[in-house]
Amino acid sequence: MSENEPDKEKSREPIPAYRDTFVHFLFGTPGNEPLLLHFLNAVLESDGQLPTASVEVRNPFNPATFATEKYSILDVKATDERGDIFAVEFQTSERQAFAERMTYYGCRSFGGQMYLGTKYSSLQAVIAIAVTTFEMFRQLKSIHNSFRLTAKADASVVFTDKLQMHILEAAKEKIDRISELPPALGAWVNFYYHSHLKSEEDMTALLQDQPAVQQAYGKYQQFNRDERMRALDEAHQRFLNDQASDLEEARDSGRDEGKSERNIEIARNMKSEGFGVDIISKMTGLSASEIDRLG
Repeated sequence: MSENEPDKEKSREPIPAYRDTFVHFLFGTPGNEPLLLHFLNAVLESDGQLPTASVEVRNPFNPATFATEKYSILDVKATDERGDIFAVEFQTSERQAFAERMTYYGCRSFGGQMYLGTKYSSLQAVIAIAVTTFEMFRQLKSIHNSFRLTAKADASVVFTDKLQMHILEAAKEKIDRISELPPALGAWVNFYYHSHLKSEEDMTALLQDQPAVQQAYGKYQQFNRDERMRALDEAHQRFLNDQASDLEEARDSGRDEGKSERNIEIARNMKSEGFGVDIISKMTGLSASEIDRLG
């Protein structure tokens, strides 16, 4: 190592612990299941639920393909007698339809259990967990809020607990309320929010008495020192930015009456990336039949 390398390392901005690339590296790498289990059980504990015994990541981290992954949801199945399904994601930009998007993926995970001959009584609970870096529910004071299908007349009457939504708002507007969380979940929120902002000494103090989260912080430091992981994160961010630019351009182009070659090119790209016909049509102005004919 040259004399300049330590200075270079200090001068680089650390990748935040809530970034998709790191989260998938941390929780989706084989061998790290105990850390994921600890996080999920911290969420369950905070909601007054019993812990799960073990977990299995059904979409493990694959560096070879991650750079061009559109979706950032970890698909996790609990492997105890309950067999709950967890869908975990991290959202860093406030989007108007985020609640609808989260509901869609939660319902898709629930319905995805149905096969020919499956009994409804055998369906397992789907627990969707989103960590946001913005305040989603300003009227709610807690960092962790959970949601169920309940009766409008009396919210204590639960229609079903088979579909749960949990929001962890690791946002500046609420970060001073971490002390109100159970210690385990409070340590995880501190980890996500502060790891790229505070020194190693400060993080050690914040995460004291939580060995699992301390171990996660060690892997975070390892990730930030790995040039391959940093390059992968940069490539993934570039892909997401390009995708957002294409959507914006398609939205602008779609206002024109004519269906330009650029619209067709954008539609073809969106189709290859797996977007549905409805959203492609909305963004480009092409009809469903025109989209179907695209190669």
